Amino acid sequence: MAAHTLAEAQEMLSLWKECERQLASGQAKRYRVGTREFEAVDLPYIISRINYYANQVAQLSGAKRATRVVRVVPRDL
Repeated sequence: MAAHTLAEAQEMLSLWKECERQLASGQAKRYRVGTREFEAVDLPYIISRINYYANQVAQLSGAKRATRVVRVVPRDL
């Protein structure tokens, strides 16, 4: 798990959602200027990042509990 604050995770979630909106609205996915070429990230990657940051926000805000590991030592009484 990456070390994010709640505010950072919310900001990143917002940025990835905006990225998805831009891609869905038909903004440039690939273009070339002179010898330089740019290609936007693909939709499955964007969705995976949205899911990741949504889980981070849920966990950091307390809406989702982190998995706990508990060790138990059996004893004869």
